[in-house]
Amino acid sequence: MTTSDLATPGAPPALRTLPAVGITLAASLVVIAVLGLGGLSLPGMAALAMIAVAGLAALTATAPQALLLIGPALIPLAVVGRVFPTEIVFLLFMSLAVLRMFEIRAPWALKLDAIEVANLALVSWAVFTGLWCSQRAGYFYGVHRLVLGALSLWLGFRLVRIVQRHWFEAGLVAMAASLTAATFRQRMSFGFSEKRLMLNRASATDLGWGTSNFIATLLLLLSPPLLEIALRSRNRTLRLIAWPTLAAIALLQVLIASRAATVLFVFGLLVQLGWGRIRYGWLLLVAAAGGLAGLLISPLGEGLLARFTNLRDLGSMVIRLWYWREAWQRTLDNLPWGIGLGEGVTYADKLQNIDPHDYWLAVSSELGIPGLVLWIIVLVLLYRRLVRVAHTPGWVSVGRALLIAFWLSQLHTLVEPTFQGLNYQYLYFWLMGGYLGYASFAAEPVPAAVISRR
Repeated sequence: MTTSDLATPGAPPALRTLPAVGITLAASLVVIAVLGLGGLSLPGMAALAMIAVAGLAALTATAPQALLLIGPALIPLAVVGRVFPTEIVFLLFMSLAVLRMFEIRAPWALKLDAIEVANLALVSWAVFTGLWCSQRAGYFYGVHRLVLGALSLWLGFRLVRIVQRHWFEAGLVAMAASLTAATFRQRMSFGFSEKRLMLNRASATDLGWGTSNFIATLLLLLSPPLLEIALRSRNRTLRLIAWPTLAAIALLQVLIASRAATVLFVFGLLVQLGWGRIRYGWLLLVAAAGGLAGLLISPLGEGLLARFTNLRDLGSMVIRLWYWREAWQRTLDNLPWGIGLGEGVTYADKLQNIDPHDYWLAVSSELGIPGLVLWIIVLVLLYRRLVRVAHTPGWVSVGRALLIAFWLSQLHTLVEPTFQGLNYQYLYFWLMGGYLGYASFAAEPVPAAVISRR
């Protein structure tokens, strides 16, 4: 496909990647810096909103695929009402896609993959548990989170028939660059004193919707595909942007000092560099190991090292054991159906108002045995598909990067709230669904008509 299927008949050609990436990233970072973290007067906000609406309308008419850059780049912004700006743009793009699918009567629109069926079964069971939920706020947030994940998975699988792959990957780069820039800005507002940050580490990188550990989880998930883009993307612009973004993420992981995220980031990076056949891979591996070691022993790494030696910080690891014990007891007390989606936050036991910091225990306690079994099925199907991608000619390195992201996410969710966050749920299924869709399409036989058009 040479142009977006979403483009209207007679519309101008799609924007070129280089100016699109530059313009949308620059505009998004300005909005983040001014509106998201700096504040504006009411007239200024109204004027900015009018400009944004006009810009989105223009992009919708001329190059709707540019929304795949704008939406992810807005991830640092806090919620508007109960919806994130990133989510608003995502839903706008999905609406355009659905209208186009309806217009052309796309036969592939409603053909669900096995992973989608399993995930929809999980979402359906979670919604059903609302019959015995007493706290509606937590329940509706849970529904919101799971439905957004299901929608991102559905659209991700079908992106290959809507836009070219480099637009999808440009969105991932835009998200990583934007989130990193906003977090750096917030972190630097506290100065360079590591001792001061040790006393209030979480708020140093608090963007309003997520503190240090949760931001680190998002950056950890983005890192393997970002490294793959930096190493092998056919688009030179994406490679040029991905490298400094990845370096900034490495620095930020050290500054954020989230123990699990930093350790897993280093581990995943070294495994990815050592796994594939990369030209001068040994040199990159040594350089990466040396650079990370240099960060750790520098003054910038003081906070991270303290997290592994300071008794006050190490105490949080012991507290997690208590969380897990209480969450497991909650699971046993409410077998086999669970306490209901979103009920865990307000459930009247020793863990009330505390997240168990383990998604498996969150699922088992809230959704019971049916929810746990369905979640296992989703992960098994996803893992098998990723293994298949890793053995598809031309997709081996992408499949390996996704497998690394898969295992990093599963290890990380054992000690931190990851899938419990709306942004993580959206990003995870968008990342996996998008790449699986492109890989599946690439493995299909290409019709002669398509070859002739190319």
